[in-house]
Amino acid sequence: MMKISLGRHLLLLAAAGMFFGVAGCGKKNTAGKQNKVVRVSLAQLTEQDFKQRIPVQGTVEPVEFAALSSRTEGTLDILNVDEGDVVKKGQLLFQIDRRNLENEVTVAQRALDVCETEVKTARISFDLAKIRQTKARIDFERAQTLRKSNAVSQDSFETAELAFKEAQAECNRAASLVDIAEALVEKQRNNLSIAQKNLADSEIKAPFDGVITDTFVEQGEFVKGGTEIIRLENPAARDVVCFISALHYPNIVPGETRALFRLDDVPAGEAVVTYRAPNVDPLSRTFKIKIRVPQHTALVSGVMCSVDLLTRERHGFGLPADAFQQRDNGQVIVLAEKDGKAEQIVVKPGITDNNMTEILDAEPLKGRKFIVRGQTFVNDGDQLSVLKEL
Repeated sequence: MMKISLGRHLLLLAAAGMFFGVAGCGKKNTAGKQNKVVRVSLAQLTEQDFKQRIPVQGTVEPVEFAALSSRTEGTLDILNVDEGDVVKKGQLLFQIDRRNLENEVTVAQRALDVCETEVKTARISFDLAKIRQTKARIDFERAQTLRKSNAVSQDSFETAELAFKEAQAECNRAASLVDIAEALVEKQRNNLSIAQKNLADSEIKAPFDGVITDTFVEQGEFVKGGTEIIRLENPAARDVVCFISALHYPNIVPGETRALFRLDDVPAGEAVVTYRAPNVDPLSRTFKIKIRVPQHTALVSGVMCSVDLLTRERHGFGLPADAFQQRDNGQVIVLAEKDGKAEQIVVKPGITDNNMTEILDAEPLKGRKFIVRGQTFVNDGDQLSVLKEL
């Protein structure tokens, strides 16, 4: 019996200890909850310009460029430029087979001179033939008159008639020779024109002011017609070409939408969209835009740059984007400091730009301080310990 009583006594003591232990723990937690203090950083609303951006990548391309090739076959006699040279419109860049083509022009010109001389000779012969024809006609008409009065013999009459007919034939032959000579002149003029055109085609001149970006053939090399010799571009006019998702098509307005350029995260100027494709590519679901590059920038042909397309711009007040929290009911809230405690405020967010979010209904919130760091662990009414005010 002694053993049983002692065991029950120990059991009762253990149960009582557990009860008081549990009760003590609960009291400790309640006290901890009542004394919860969250360390946070505060900041007031920031006034700035908010820009809604579409970030894209673009490639710089020249507006005016030309791949200049040989139009004739021959030796590259003249190459007046090298890579990097600046040229003016109309300046001679290179020439193919100059000496031979000049000789062809000279030969064609001399042949034309000969043909023109032959025309003159043929016309003189034609004029003499007409004179002889006129004399023969007069003799024949006189013989006809004399024959009617039997003043001349039949033989004399027939001789006069034959002479007239021969004079007519000779005149016709002289006229034909004039036609032939004139046709040869026209043919030779065409030959001269072809030779002059070949000579002109051998001279390639700059179609616009620009800079030589590439040369592919050395002076003295033999080239065929169509061989690319040099490339030329106008550095004064370049476009940034971008391809953008079709979702943004209505938001891009040529002449209005601004674009900010960056090259290796360094600002490289700004411009306005100058071209928007009239359609969307059905395969890629993108469309093309062009932006004229401003003068005196680091954007040269061929480089890829970052572009921010600004679809909306407003001046307003905002907070760092991390300061905003979204509740299950869809409301967006920020936490303000009031009498050392957190106060939950429902706001209307606007544009987010460079990690700053605009507050559209910011007017009544000016001058107040908001939690911008540590807000993840803060609830409405929590006691705050301010670490820093930004």
